[in-house]
Amino acid sequence: MIITIRKIICLLLISLLVPVWFSHTNAEVTYPADTARPSETGYLHVQESVLADEDGNEVQLRGVSTHGLTWYPDFINAEFIRDISDDWNCNFIRFAMYSEIYCGEDKDESLSLLIKGIDAAISADMYVLVDWHILHDYDPNMNKAQAAEFFAMISEKYGDIPNLIYEICNEPNGETDWSDVARYANEIIPLIRKNAPSSIITVGTPEYDRNLGSAQMRPLDFENVMYVLHFYTATHHEGLLGELKAAYEAGLPVFISECGISEASGDGTINFDSAVQWFSYLKEKKISYAVWSLSDKDESSAFFKPGFKPDHVPEDDELTLSGTWVRDLIRGADPKTIPYEEGIVEKSRRSEFQSWLSDSLGLRGAEPVFSWAGFALIGAAVLFVSLGFLQMEKKLTEGRLKTYDDLFSHEVSGKKKVFLMLSKILLALSAFFTLVYLCWRVMYSIPHGEGIIPVAANLLLLAVEVLGYAESLVLYRNLLGMKDHPLPVIADDEYPDVDIFIATYNEPAELLRKTVNGCVHMRYPDLKKVHIWICDDNRRKEMRKLAEEMGVGYFDRPDNVGAKAGNLNAAMARTSAPYVVTFDADMIPRSDFLLNTIPYFVDCKKKNQNLPAEKQIHLGLLQTPQCFYDPDVFQHALYSEKRAPNEQDFFYRTIEAAKTSSNSVIYGGSNTILSRRALEDIGGFYTGSITEDFATGLLIESQGYVSLALSEPMASGQTPHTFREHIKQRTRWGRGVIATARQLKIFRRKGLHLRQKISYWSSVIYWYSPIKNLIYILSPLLFAAFAVPVFSCTWLELLVFWLPMYIMQDVCLRYISKNTISLKWSGIYETSVMAHLLMPIIRETLGMTMSSFKVTDKSGKPGRRETDWRAMAPYLILIAVSLIGIIRVLAMIDSGRLISMAVILFWLVRNLYFLIMAVFLIDGRDSDAETVRVTDAEPVTVEVAHGNDKGRIYQGVTTLMTEHKIRVYLDEGEDLKTGMPVNVTIDNGMYKAVLSGSVSDVYLSKHGYTRTQTIEILDFHDTWYEYLQLLYDRIPTLPQSLRKDIGIISHLWQNIAHRVARTRI
Repeated sequence: MIITIRKIICLLLISLLVPVWFSHTNAEVTYPADTARPSETGYLHVQESVLADEDGNEVQLRGVSTHGLTWYPDFINAEFIRDISDDWNCNFIRFAMYSEIYCGEDKDESLSLLIKGIDAAISADMYVLVDWHILHDYDPNMNKAQAAEFFAMISEKYGDIPNLIYEICNEPNGETDWSDVARYANEIIPLIRKNAPSSIITVGTPEYDRNLGSAQMRPLDFENVMYVLHFYTATHHEGLLGELKAAYEAGLPVFISECGISEASGDGTINFDSAVQWFSYLKEKKISYAVWSLSDKDESSAFFKPGFKPDHVPEDDELTLSGTWVRDLIRGADPKTIPYEEGIVEKSRRSEFQSWLSDSLGLRGAEPVFSWAGFALIGAAVLFVSLGFLQMEKKLTEGRLKTYDDLFSHEVSGKKKVFLMLSKILLALSAFFTLVYLCWRVMYSIPHGEGIIPVAANLLLLAVEVLGYAESLVLYRNLLGMKDHPLPVIADDEYPDVDIFIATYNEPAELLRKTVNGCVHMRYPDLKKVHIWICDDNRRKEMRKLAEEMGVGYFDRPDNVGAKAGNLNAAMARTSAPYVVTFDADMIPRSDFLLNTIPYFVDCKKKNQNLPAEKQIHLGLLQTPQCFYDPDVFQHALYSEKRAPNEQDFFYRTIEAAKTSSNSVIYGGSNTILSRRALEDIGGFYTGSITEDFATGLLIESQGYVSLALSEPMASGQTPHTFREHIKQRTRWGRGVIATARQLKIFRRKGLHLRQKISYWSSVIYWYSPIKNLIYILSPLLFAAFAVPVFSCTWLELLVFWLPMYIMQDVCLRYISKNTISLKWSGIYETSVMAHLLMPIIRETLGMTMSSFKVTDKSGKPGRRETDWRAMAPYLILIAVSLIGIIRVLAMIDSGRLISMAVILFWLVRNLYFLIMAVFLIDGRDSDAETVRVTDAEPVTVEVAHGNDKGRIYQGVTTLMTEHKIRVYLDEGEDLKTGMPVNVTIDNGMYKAVLSGSVSDVYLSKHGYTRTQTIEILDFHDTWYEYLQLLYDRIPTLPQSLRKDIGIISHLWQNIAHRVARTRI
């Protein structure tokens, strides 16, 4: 009995639940008999908030929207559109004319498909919405001229046909607001009205057609205009639906030109429950709509399964979940009666990713990436041909282009062999990826159809990139030929006489004293053969007195004709040694300078004795690096004196050394040995240029002499102490090199081989880097801040084509330079001088030559920094524009453009970092009076001079030496207190300095159990010159390579923190 009762209860429950379930699965779907057709209802007009026919009857259009016409052209055919019209009872279709396609290369194809579709829809008795589908061109005003052309043409062609409805801008987005849309609409609508005075026109609203409020507050002053709302039921719920209801109640005519039952991306989850709410309201209020999308794309919103052929009436098994539900909806069914099994249907992760990938790649998809293999073949072929050409050129030039390397058969050591092999591999890879990138740039990245300005900006950038690549090829060619040049061994009696010229004009005597001291301490088998001369071009008594005091020669002359070159020529006329050494006033040579340089000349001369005259090779000049004992403006002002090497190290220690292989070493004006015979053959130092050194070296090499550059520093000097002096120096160098190239006619100059000419050409091109750098900075800004699309690309193309090139360039640069430079530091160097060298370089190019110049001020360091707002102004403006660009890009980020926008943000942030660093560089940093800081361990003895501990001796090492104080670490030095007088002896075996001073500071270590003492030097006891040698007879202890090359954020924060704290170091 109990069992029977339970069965009866169960049956009753089932009988109650089945109808409820059945209503969502097998309910009978009913369709309305009345569906508005143009042949019957004619022109539509706006009546209150909805559409009405010519008789005033309210009309609801239920239709579908196509995807991109050129993406799915098979769906644009008359038979299929008629099938959809008849079988789906569909009275309305929207054709999406993507503005990017119309403005691009496929304009004719897309326009042809559109007209084909319009004609088919008219034939099927359907209303047609012509959609100007903007998306990535987020502001309709960006392509307003093309839109005007488009709508004028379509309205003229179909103006007297009632089927046409016009959607003048789909989904304005980004920072576009209603005032932008209204301004656009006020120009486009009259163009349409001229040909189609009675047609409905729909206007997109901001925020992807989801902001009706602004249109409601400020409607347009035109009749038969409706305002567009877009929704997707899995993304938009009560909030947006509430906005639609509010707009409708307020009397705003709303048209749903695009909607779907998936997520707003067109993919992902399908939400039937939300769809019922939305479309029930649309049905109730007779608000017209078009559902996305009439395609077989592999995404949730597509109506048809992938692979569907639109040549027949779609069967049930060919429809997607979305397609099945939407078909019944379009047929006119009550949304509440359309069956579905689950309210929310999730899409698989894999499918979501595939759809996201497809959407994010945009209109052209992955087509350019598929061209990688072809570009790689082109790159490999060009690389192979280039290497073959280099080998052929090497054989053809044997005997015609003489270089110092021809004197030797080089045996490369094991480590060097590995370094050269890896260098060649990295260079080849870098060249290969750059060629692939340039192929892509030419074939795919130019924004055709975006207008003159974007195309011109792209081509300008491309030209700069090609020029930069050509410049790098010259460098790579020299680097591939780079060899070691071990010091030849010669007998003591073979060392010749040498004249050493120290050129000076306005430098202080005390600066010259250190240079002369370095010269008189130079070692040589017979010091009588070393003739040291101060060449004073300012006729100063203190210089003559200094020369007498130091026991060196002194030259002056009655005038300054020819500037530095004239000064040196005057000295040459009064001397006779076969070799001439030139030093700038601040360059202090190492004691082994002559021993490490002169043997190359002697050895070359000895080898020539066994060769016929036509095969003899004469060494004309030997350049050693210009090294610096004080931090340059970059190291000092950017708080990087412990992390980064001197800015010029890469040039002198890598590029110059590599130029030996092409016999195009640039004479740097100092730290150089020249053959007197070579100088006499060219008529002496060249006086017709403000860069006499560059010109003199070129003339010597064109005369048939070979040149050699060594990588090891042999002398060190001072750098410009302020940014202003740095710019003056670089301006003189840049203008001088360009003027010299024009005067000496490099490419037409007899005596120079093609390789030499190309190498010198690259040296000239380098000085145009301000123009190149400005273009690099402005290119992303044009898009980010001014909406000028300089590039046409997707994020995948950037990852495939740009990223490998960028990585290989940085790796290659770091490895070959032995970590003396990176792309980060190169960017800082070039950006900082960009604004201030730009106009001088342009003026020099136009022939407005610099007739005079000021010698770099080396009188001493400024104590306090001075803020130069005028020098900062260009960078501050660019920083402001960059920040605007970054904000705009952040506002444009969505899931489909995340990676593309991230790459643009990378360049914007990177360039912003360079600009901020330039401002910090100009702002400078406070300095003390110390010109040199030697952080090296030299043996030291400290003796207490007075007091109870008088005579007590401590042993230790130096940790820091300057011209005024030393810091020491002593064994058992705990008792050495501040204020104690001491005697100090520093003896490294070569030099011995005896000093007196007092302890000025005691520094405890972080752990507290070790300490160092700073001793202020009060008396040098006639060992001043010995102490100077302890300081300067060495490679400077500043970084010789990048150390702890922290990222840009850390570097930026470090500089900000120091400036906020106003640290004085």
